[in-house]
This record gives sequence, structure tokens and C-alpha cells, in this order.
Amino acid sequence: MKRTVKTAFGKDGFTLIEAIAVLVILGIVVAVAAVRMSDTSAFDLVSQVEVVKGHLRLAQSRAMSSGSPWGINFTGTTPTSYYLFQATAPTTPVLLLGEDNATVNLTTAKKSSLTIATRTVTFDAYGSPGTTDVTVVTNGGSITVTKNTGYIP
Repeated sequence: MKRTVKTAFGKDGFTLIEAIAVLVILGIVVAVAAVRMSDTSAFDLVSQVEVVKGHLRLAQSRAMSSGSPWGINFTGTTPTSYYLFQATAPTTPVLLLGEDNATVNLTTAKKSSLTIATRTVTFDAYGSPGTTDVTVVTNGGSITVTKNTGYIP
């Protein structure tokens, strides 16, 4: 008496239709993943906003450590540049840490599409921007510096 043992799949292999169906589904998944990974402009805006927040925190830190006002001037000739300044010379840019030039230009040096509305943010010796909240408007989201405390979320 001859016995045959059936496998879990029923036969010894896959049919051609099953193999093609798996390849089509795999192709769709790869195409969707490639499209999602290729567009990084949203991530660029978020990361550049975080860099601007870091520069604001640096100005705040310099003001607190030196005991004199420091700030960031977003009133350049284009809405894509800004610089750090000491309040005794608000028109003289000071080199920011990690930057090559005293004026940060987002379009040429950073290749970013971030734009920043004209604004000057100055911190006093206590790290406070004053008695009102200061909002820096960008196309990547607004940055709010909390009054009195200088908290930058």
C-alpha cells in the first residue's frame, strides 16, 4: 500500500499565478515606499526651524552669560537670512557657532526653502524677551518665545 503525504500547501510548489500575485504586491509596496522617501522638503523645513530655535537659544544663553542684551535679527534683505548681534552693535553680525558666515543665508548656503518674516528678537541679561510673547513666523511653523521666562518650545 502506497501512502502519499500532503504538504501544508497542498501540492509540491506554488502556481504561476500565486508567484505573479506576490511579485505585483511587492512591487506596489516598493513603489509607495520609494515615493514617500523621495520627498524630503517637509523634513527640511522642520529641521531648519529647529536650527533657528537653537540659534535663538544661543542668543539667549549669550545674554545671560554676558549680562548684556543679545539677539537675532531676521530683517535681512531677503526673508531667508538672519544674524546674531550684541545689543551694543545691533547692525554688526556676530558669527554663530557652526556657521561659516556671520549672516546665515538659508537659500544659498543651506539649500532650504524656509522663509522667515521680518522680526528682531532681543534677550535681556535674564534671558527674557520682555513682557510680551515674541513670535517668529516661518513657512515651517511659528516659533514663540514666552514672555518673561524666554522659554522656546
